[in-house]
Amino acid sequence: MTREGIFMAQHLTPQDLQALAGGELSREAARTAVAHLLHGCGVCRSGAADLWHLGPSPAPPEDAYDAVFDRLSATLEGGKTAASAEELLQRAWSLRHDNPEEMRRTARLAVLTASGLSSRTELLSRAWAVYGNACRIAGDLTEAQESLDRAAEILGPAGGSPEDRARLYELQASLESARGNDDLALAALDAAYALHQERGDRHMAGRALITKGLYTGWAGRSREAFRITQRGLDMVDEAREPELVLAAIHNQIWFLVESGRLREARSLLGAHRDELATDEAQRLDLLWLEGRIRAGLRDGRRALLDLEAAEQGFTAAGRRSQAANVKLDQAVIHLRMGDAARALTLVRAAEDAFLQIESPQSTRMALVFLRQRLAQRALPAPVVLRLADIIRRGQRGAGR
Repeated sequence: MTREGIFMAQHLTPQDLQALAGGELSREAARTAVAHLLHGCGVCRSGAADLWHLGPSPAPPEDAYDAVFDRLSATLEGGKTAASAEELLQRAWSLRHDNPEEMRRTARLAVLTASGLSSRTELLSRAWAVYGNACRIAGDLTEAQESLDRAAEILGPAGGSPEDRARLYELQASLESARGNDDLALAALDAAYALHQERGDRHMAGRALITKGLYTGWAGRSREAFRITQRGLDMVDEAREPELVLAAIHNQIWFLVESGRLREARSLLGAHRDELATDEAQRLDLLWLEGRIRAGLRDGRRALLDLEAAEQGFTAAGRRSQAANVKLDQAVIHLRMGDAARALTLVRAAEDAFLQIESPQSTRMALVFLRQRLAQRALPAPVVLRLADIIRRGQRGAGR
């Protein structure tokens, strides 16, 4: 077996890691070794952390790995190709839900790879854009903006294809939404929509509208969000992206619930139940929705059964934000049933849960207000429900 094959089949030795950091490996061996580290081998990362003095094992700091990859850029220079950069970008995108930090490292390596291809400015711009998006997902909004700015600078004011520019607007919209700048996010999506229309891609234009519907819902305009999402659904090609259609329908059910159109929500959920509940995560989301619908229709006891089961499922799955949100919905029902003490207990439990996870300051302030007013018995159930919706929306889709 070749040395390169050994890298993929077994762990890197300390000698391999030292040679990698010192630029003593061949280009192909260096690329294979870096790919092995990026693939997620904890043993080799731990060894690299010790040998390269990157910090405590087994989880060295993100910036430390970036620094090493920067040092390796010269080693990899001669072997950089557009195909390898594209492959890294595809891998980074595939990691966005399951491993944001790994997505960020992989996207960073794509930037390093694309930087040696002077004739492929659009590829380099896209690499910086994907890296910026990875930074946003990982919670580093400052570096995300710097990277998106770099991507736009590479393209220039009128450079790149309409598709490239639309992609940048979409990623900028995601970043503005994460910052809570709803108007800027919606304006960026309008620009992306116009560019997709200009190039005749009806599906991508519809996709931009579905995203705009989601952000409009997060801004608290649920009825408008439903209409925008429906416009998007009328444009997209379901065969091209079936999961997008299901996500849009799921969002519409939430919009109907939040705008008080509960019977319509129940009907839409019933019509798409089998399509929407394809795994345990989606089943829990639907259980939560059904609990909200039953609560709104004053079927309190059955609603509590749904919500308690959803909370237990979210907790078991490690979805702590959703579990805390469900506690607030249960509190509303108990308050309506005249059990203010139980409602207050649930709000306190939700507040404690949000303190243990990264949550916006606005969420914590709303919970303090909610707890204090409930303790004074000065807050009716409809107001608690509205505050619960505001808290959920403030987490930018934690419940969706």
